[in-house]
Amino acid sequence: MAVTIVVEDGTGVADANSYVTLDEARTYAEQRGVTLSADDNELGALLVKATDYLEARECDYQGERADCVTPQTLAWPRSGVVLCCEDFAEDAIPAQLKAAQNTLIMAQHAGIVLLPNTSPADYVIEEQVGPIRTKYSDPANVGIATQMPGVEALLQPLFGSCSATAVPLRTMRV
Repeated sequence: MAVTIVVEDGTGVADANSYVTLDEARTYAEQRGVTLSADDNELGALLVKATDYLEARECDYQGERADCVTPQTLAWPRSGVVLCCEDFAEDAIPAQLKAAQNTLIMAQHAGIVLLPNTSPADYVIEEQVGPIRTKYSDPANVGIATQMPGVEALLQPLFGSCSATAVPLRTMRV
């Protein structure tokens, strides 16, 4: 089955499943020395999975969905967002969000699973091969998860937590 990419352009596109196009993803990666798959279906699946990761962070984003009357498919565009001390347009997609999606695509290309489902049974607790015995800890029990500091750095302004006090406050005249 062919993967169809529908890009959100800031207008609340119905059935949108990505913030970037296939070409944008390839260009972003190439500028960073990474060559992504030439197969549109394979790359399209990575775009959709990267969007899923970004959508899972919706509760962290500033503001609220721009269109509450006709429910938009994705978390962006949003109203009530402030970037660099300026109100961000309600009909735009932040460059930081697109960069984060492209970075997530490259991470998947490198073999990282963005939203893994794990259970304790997935990890070997003890293994013996000949005289060598190895015991593995259970990452789920010790809180080990995929860390994406580059993506988090790109998304921080969208979370509203870039202030010196790390408390996202916005003053509004009423």
